[in-house]
Amino acid sequence: MPSSTALLREYADYDLWANTRFVERLARETDASLDAPVASSFPSLRKTVLHIRDAENAWLCRLMGQPVPWPADDRMDLPGLLRVSRELHAFTHGCTEADLDGPREFKTLKGDPQRSLVWRMLLHCFNHSTQHRGQLITMMRSLGLAEIPANDLVAFQRTLTT
Repeated sequence: MPSSTALLREYADYDLWANTRFVERLARETDASLDAPVASSFPSLRKTVLHIRDAENAWLCRLMGQPVPWPADDRMDLPGLLRVSRELHAFTHGCTEADLDGPREFKTLKGDPQRSLVWRMLLHCFNHSTQHRGQLITMMRSLGLAEIPANDLVAFQRTLTT
């Protein structure tokens, strides 16, 4: 059985891999497609990608003991998600087992104080992004877009050599 450090590092690898697949695929779409209204948690493909960016950034800031800007920045570009995902990936890979088992105190976006373990915060963050990538798939299908990237964890795991 792998350590929790190894599992979370693989989940960080998966998160970056999946986010990259969506950003690269959606980069081929027009602004009209990215901003077309679609019924979902967020009203367009772009706003869904930006929500993933903002949420990953919020959790990264909390993990690092920094204030959380919301949104992460004012840019509306899709590659902004990858900038944040790379930082979250690096943070996760820099954690030791002791770091992952350590607590963090932080505030919600509403200012409510919270406390959680680092591994739980990371697991939530990665799972949250997975949920919204699933919504991206449904939104892309409803817009009639082709070449929807496979993003299941098993698809990522099949790219690994061990």
